[in-house]
Amino acid sequence: MKKILKQLAGVLVLLLSFYIFLYLKYRNTIFILVYHRIGDYQGGLKSLYVKPRTFEKQMKFLFSKGYRTISLTEFKNRVEKNDWKFLRKKFCITFDDGYEDLSNAYVVLKKYNFKATVYLHVNAVLEGYYTYPLMTQAKMISFTQVKEMLDVFEVGSHSISHPDLSELSKQEIIYEIKESKKVIKDKLGVEVVHFCYPFGKVFKNYSEILQQEGYLTATSLKKDLVRIDKGIDFYCLPRIEWKEVSAMSLKDLVRNLDFYLKIVFGI
Repeated sequence: MKKILKQLAGVLVLLLSFYIFLYLKYRNTIFILVYHRIGDYQGGLKSLYVKPRTFEKQMKFLFSKGYRTISLTEFKNRVEKNDWKFLRKKFCITFDDGYEDLSNAYVVLKKYNFKATVYLHVNAVLEGYYTYPLMTQAKMISFTQVKEMLDVFEVGSHSISHPDLSELSKQEIIYEIKESKKVIKDKLGVEVVHFCYPFGKVFKNYSEILQQEGYLTATSLKKDLVRIDKGIDFYCLPRIEWKEVSAMSLKDLVRNLDFYLKIVFGI
């Protein structure tokens, strides 16, 4: 009996030590989630789809663990004020492109009082349809629909035409980020201060150009947590893609291991 108790005590000490290690590692981190399609699979890249019921389960899990959302604007403001305590157990949610099935996410986010940012691919939204590389044609959300969701969504730019900005001239880059900002403001009456790089491709002098055009943050497709106690490049923020299990590879699991450990232990 004493041997069993000793073994149990050893296991408990090991688990406690592991938790303390994780707590110290992740306590000053937050995560930014990225999604594209919140709907059933309709062809193309499975990794870009998350079913509405899966999205609901993900948000419910995070809510049950005590996580709450924060807008990208407030995130930046709190970091600048060194408000680490407030930022703990906070996270951001982002959606790229602006597909019509964003309405499925809206219902879930509203239920949990979560906020999010949607980055609009302006030409696609104006045209009503978009065919992303290796995807089937998809219907886009309209500006009218977005206007009805502003109680949940902060609106950012995903450029005018969704090009690889790293291959464009400075003049072309400025047009893409400036004109998209203007169109969104004209259509929705909101200031646009957040940007998302098409294809995650960062361009030369990105922070200087984006800051010059009035942007506060920009998100990439780099997969990582954000350490809030160290220098943060607000113009190249990493994000986590929480995929459907059926669309997840071992590589995805390894890349996002820090994220999964953080949320499972509720740190």
